[in-house]
Amino acid sequence: MTPAIHPSVRLPSDMASRAAMLSLASNLVLMMLKISVGIVTGSVAVLSDGIDSAQDVVSSGVALFSVRVGRRPPDIDHPYGHGRAETVAAMTQALLIAGGGIYIIYRGVSRLINPPEEIGTDLGLVAMLVAMVMNVIVVQYVGGVARKTQSPAIASDARHLWTNIVQAVAVMSALALVAATGSVIFDPLIAVGLAAYLLWTAGTILWVSISDVMDISLGEEDVHFVERTILSHRDEIAGFHRLRTRRSGQQKYVDFHLILPGAMTIAEAQAICDGIEEEIKVRWPTGVVTIQTEPADGRFLGPLQAPDSRGREGERPARPA
Repeated sequence: MTPAIHPSVRLPSDMASRAAMLSLASNLVLMMLKISVGIVTGSVAVLSDGIDSAQDVVSSGVALFSVRVGRRPPDIDHPYGHGRAETVAAMTQALLIAGGGIYIIYRGVSRLINPPEEIGTDLGLVAMLVAMVMNVIVVQYVGGVARKTQSPAIASDARHLWTNIVQAVAVMSALALVAATGSVIFDPLIAVGLAAYLLWTAGTILWVSISDVMDISLGEEDVHFVERTILSHRDEIAGFHRLRTRRSGQQKYVDFHLILPGAMTIAEAQAICDGIEEEIKVRWPTGVVTIQTEPADGRFLGPLQAPDSRGREGERPARPA
């Protein structure tokens, strides 16, 4: 029996959707501000940051769309749900960030070869300060939602917002150096440095997304929780094995084989399975838990029979001689 969710409790998908909408709105405002100031002042660093904000708008839009698609229930064509939409969104964000980094390198190198005579710094500094403050405020909320929901799309959006803060600080440093020294060389140099940082961030997001696509197990803390929950019923069960966990978007999946005494009735076995499932769903209310029962006939070894076993799929515990 699945525990009921009170109507007043906001589901993770609702929080993620609101975070994506806030990120989209803030990026749209900052895009218009920075591109306008970059054109007026002639700063390639400010203009490049504005172009990155344009990509942020697309990225946040993709995140919002993916969160709303990912919350759809399973259907005939997608029996495991639509959670992978968020992973696809995260990969799209990584590619957008990488594309922005490559473009900024192109603009920065062009300015190094043909530097302008002067760059307006005062307006650029004000614009970047406003952008940094806005991003700090938004990333606090979006980052908190990413931690609570563990949404790949929102987590990627939060990383992108952090890159914007780093960019704002770097661009302000470049403009301050230009103002202090009169040398415009610092503007394109900082732009190229920012591009390298963007490429590194894109690679990080892409690596995490690929791990999700490859159905990597949940983190050790989460797996330990599942193991402890099962073993808390050690007086009722004979053991377990083939424990598997994975994530699809915000959805957690747990499945394992539960070894039960052979004389146990189907009703008794079902009651134990229901109890374990409910305890796991206290932590993950929307999680999917699948339990297969097997008789304790000695064919399988798990943590209660073999000291070196964790009961996880893929392990090869040594059988006693």
